[in-house]
Amino acid sequence: MALGLNTSTNGADFIPHIRYDARAGRLFRADRAQGSDGRWETTMVDITTPPPQFLMDLAQIEVGWLSYAGGTPDLRMVPFGTPLPPVPSKDHKQGFRVRVYAPKLLGGLREFASSAKVAIAAMDAVHSQFEAAPERGQGLVPVVSFVGTTPVTTKTPQGSSTNYAPVFRIEKWVTRPADLPIGAVPTAATATASAPAQPPAAPPRHVSPPAPVAPPAPAPAAAPAPALATHDTEF
Repeated sequence: MALGLNTSTNGADFIPHIRYDARAGRLFRADRAQGSDGRWETTMVDITTPPPQFLMDLAQIEVGWLSYAGGTPDLRMVPFGTPLPPVPSKDHKQGFRVRVYAPKLLGGLREFASSAKVAIAAMDAVHSQFEAAPERGQGLVPVVSFVGTTPVTTKTPQGSSTNYAPVFRIEKWVTRPADLPIGAVPTAATATASAPAQPPAAPPRHVSPPAPVAPPAPAPAAAPAPALATHDTEF
């Protein structure tokens, strides 16, 4: 797949994140707030409906090793195209990390990381679309929608289980905003060290996943070029 990992530290600020729950097929915004007692708390805000849109910095996507053992994230990431480092521990799994940006929906810049196989497959697909698009060569950034899910059932000796693969779609392309600069990708070790210590967030309450997404209809031969915008003002 087209992604990478990083292990160095450079003092960059911790970036808040969004989280995908593959078992429920839901996308959440993790909002952090410090209480009067000085302790940090995380509130998971479901942003699945209506279908969310955000800029996705696929030009600087990273891949590597992720572990959430003990409730503390440990991400060892390198830029796409860089060989993966040795696996740090038995708790680490292959995954990705990418920056996303939406002033209204996300409050600005966040990161999205996952080691879930269904999420990796979905990210691999949208990254392939990004690589093939002519807008990539123009330095534009894709606006990506989370449009739904596809159920994936796996059979194991213990029985069958169903996860929900996210479906991402590039809607259009925009000029790169100043808040999403090139060359400012935070390192995994930095993000882990800078994040306030916290217990594992309580799992979100169960809700039905979005409706499965039907395959898109073939585009007409004379389909217009994707719309371009000069600035991200819609979300």
